[in-house]
Amino acid sequence: MGSELNAFVEECQALDETLAGVAAQAWTRHALGSWDVAGLVAHLVRAATRVATYLDTEVHGDPVVDRVSYWRYDHAAEAPEIARRAALQAAEVDAETLPALFTEGWRSSAERAAEVGDSHVLQTIMGPMRLDEYLATRVLELVVHHTDLRAALDLPAVSTIAAARITMDVLEALLGGPRPRNLGRARFIQVATGRSPSDDPRFPVLR
Repeated sequence: MGSELNAFVEECQALDETLAGVAAQAWTRHALGSWDVAGLVAHLVRAATRVATYLDTEVHGDPVVDRVSYWRYDHAAEAPEIARRAALQAAEVDAETLPALFTEGWRSSAERAAEVGDSHVLQTIMGPMRLDEYLATRVLELVVHHTDLRAALDLPAVSTIAAARITMDVLEALLGGPRPRNLGRARFIQVATGRSPSDDPRFPVLR
């Protein structure tokens, strides 16, 4: 497996452990924006299953986007639809089935990705991408929202080393340079994604 796929698998396994500890009454806790824990996890299920889904989609042309340019869109305009979609997906299932759906989804994506290889091109919502580039976007989603989930559950933030490194690299690219020296990796990810405040006008680079 390539480094991006390894990071994807490791972070998904860590998320499996977090999801295994979600109590029945915790699914309705507030998590992020308009999402409760169930809505956030439904979004994670979608993030983890996109690789398998997109591998079943016809590709139109050569790669036109990478792990950095993928995130250059109007986040404020897209956020309501993303939030609405996750809430609807959560409402369609029993919340307590979400951990199993997540596990099933990421394992299917990982198996399919391993079969075709890093250089395979797949069709994404932002256009054709190499698989390793798209996997890096999934890693970022998983790392950031794993932290959101653990915060909602009153648990300390954790992320796997390789996944956090990929996430930081993408966020530094969006920033246009290395992270400020006063920010460690975990703090930088929180500031760069608007989870923690900053006086630096360059932040957040991604919401």
